[in-house]
Amino acid sequence: MQKDYSPFAPGQPIAPEFFVGRAQQVQILINRVQRSLSNRIEVVFVSGERGIGKTSLARFVHRYAEQHMDVVGTHVHLGGVQDINEAIRRTIERILQESAGKPWHQRLLSPVRKYVREIGVLGVTIAFHPPPDQLQGMAQYFPQEIQRILSIIHESHALLIIWDDINGLAQQESFALWFKSFVDETARRRVPLCFVMIGLEELRRMMIRNNESLARVFYPLEIPLWNEEECREFFQQAFQRVNTRVEKHALDMMVAFSGGHPALAHEIGDAVFLTDKDGVIDLEDAVQGIRSAAEIVGRKYLDPQVLSALRSQRYRSILHKLATIDFGFRFYRSEVLRHLSEGEKRVFDNFLRRMRNLGVIRTARERGRGAYEFVNILHYLYFSMEAKAQRPG
Repeated sequence: MQKDYSPFAPGQPIAPEFFVGRAQQVQILINRVQRSLSNRIEVVFVSGERGIGKTSLARFVHRYAEQHMDVVGTHVHLGGVQDINEAIRRTIERILQESAGKPWHQRLLSPVRKYVREIGVLGVTIAFHPPPDQLQGMAQYFPQEIQRILSIIHESHALLIIWDDINGLAQQESFALWFKSFVDETARRRVPLCFVMIGLEELRRMMIRNNESLARVFYPLEIPLWNEEECREFFQQAFQRVNTRVEKHALDMMVAFSGGHPALAHEIGDAVFLTDKDGVIDLEDAVQGIRSAAEIVGRKYLDPQVLSALRSQRYRSILHKLATIDFGFRFYRSEVLRHLSEGEKRVFDNFLRRMRNLGVIRTARERGRGAYEFVNILHYLYFSMEAKAQRPG
């Protein structure tokens, strides 16, 4: 059976029409957008593990706000950006790009046209590159710039700005100071703006350490793992889109192995879908697909240095036990030792040091002496999936 299209998208944000679950988080974010319509600034920090669906959530709300709330939105990707001026440049460039075809497009372009180039690559896109002093001024007076944009887009009642992957910016002390000043001035001017940041929770805390007043500014919105019902709904809807039936035991296995993590669910679903030959996902398809997915996830999400370290059978065996003997995402050294063989016990402290140095685990001091946790839940779920997939039968 030839497979021309997979309903799964490993490693990619989910299109809004395929968005599943997150009803509570979606409603919270929509409410914050709604509050901004009353001429106020709302700031939301969306956090969660890598691959958990932060970008997909923002895309969903972005589309909803534009279609149902008279809001103009822009979604700006800032991966690797550490400079405020570059973040502002990309934001204005993205607003110009997304206004193409709208009634106000030419009015937006007019004041900055001399800094704009139209590039014909698979259509026409816009590149915005003002001189450094002009860009510095835009960053310094960004609230006024937003006010100017809203005065042109008078059909809109508010602006939604999404800054995605702000991990590079958030580490800069100057950014925390700039952002607090920006929020204060925007609030004073009563600019209707909902500003959404997407990043890791530890970076929100870092920004607050750099400027404690930001603790009062951010509305923290954490994206949790899917629960079992949401995960089951995701697989069912995905397979239904391609007229593929899933037997109950196969579905149960895919739900269990994904651990509620959207990134793993997509990898598993895609591998199982490609394994199937007759349009019916049975238990054998699920077992073979999950084994394939475990190999793919290891290559995609584990650092080569980690894979190199795992050539040690004892290290790999320890990780498998950590991920499968109900320790969970966090564990205590003393508890793990009780489950190790004598050979594993002899190398366990070396294992802990090595995994800490590679960024796989870290100490969890707030939980007491000898407490550790996986840095990335994808690593934990991968080792769990690999260990279970390698079991006979």
